[in-house]
Amino acid sequence: MPTPDTRVDDFMQAPLAAAMFVLADRLGLSVERLAEPATATALASTAQRDLNPWTGQAAANRVRVLALAQPLRDLVTAVVTDPRNAWWSASLDRRAQLLLTGQDDPQRDPLDLRAPQGPNDAWETYAQKPLRSIVTSTELPVARDEPIRSGAHAEISSGISDWAPVYPVRQVRLSVSTAARIYEVDSAADWHRLVQRYGNVATHPGLDESLRDAADIDNGPAPTWSSVANDYDAVHLTFAGLLTGLYVPHTTEEFSTTLWAWNWESTHWLRPVFIRGTSLDELPQAPEDPGYHRPL
Repeated sequence: MPTPDTRVDDFMQAPLAAAMFVLADRLGLSVERLAEPATATALASTAQRDLNPWTGQAAANRVRVLALAQPLRDLVTAVVTDPRNAWWSASLDRRAQLLLTGQDDPQRDPLDLRAPQGPNDAWETYAQKPLRSIVTSTELPVARDEPIRSGAHAEISSGISDWAPVYPVRQVRLSVSTAARIYEVDSAADWHRLVQRYGNVATHPGLDESLRDAADIDNGPAPTWSSVANDYDAVHLTFAGLLTGLYVPHTTEEFSTTLWAWNWESTHWLRPVFIRGTSLDELPQAPEDPGYHRPL
């Protein structure tokens, strides 16, 4: 897996990464501040606000933010080559997976997770996610009183997520078996390879017209999740994969894919490979928005 110091161009050419660095520059955030996991994670969620496909200006904003980021190459280089940010591309931390569950969300038992069966349904292809998976986000190495404890916390803090949980939200820290098989998505190319290996291009219904019309995005085929589950227990989108993969088309001779529906560092679990769960204090309300947003 490439390390961030080999991937400056990937960050410069990806709309979400560009938007995050444009925000950081406008806020006057230093390289030191961007080495704080909670700060970087909250910025990434905030940066999605103007790139969300349903804003009406998403396609234009992607072009605009890439241009705005070009003078910031020195900042991007300093941040992505900073050893403190090596966690951006790190493989799954098996000791610190947080499962957040709202009162109205399906209360699935992580130890009773059933692997997907059969072909994808239409939603699983459109949303690029398995329908009945369990979703976790990695707990960040932050102080006990830090409200942004994971990508999921940042997402609900930003207020733009499709997930609007009913509070209080249950929080469980899951530990994962060392034998668990994890597919790592650290780039747009990694997502494309997953689809190449496990997708069924022959049955792909074609691009979603609403997504194309709203944001000029061709999502492409998705992996057949039951096929993925034959070889892997989970798919993990790293933080670097989020920044450099979201809204970035990747094309080969067979087809094109664009990851668009995974909005934070997260793992979708296909099989029950957990060895321990620790209940944490419930989250009584969404973490306070840190106020990073500046319109593009």
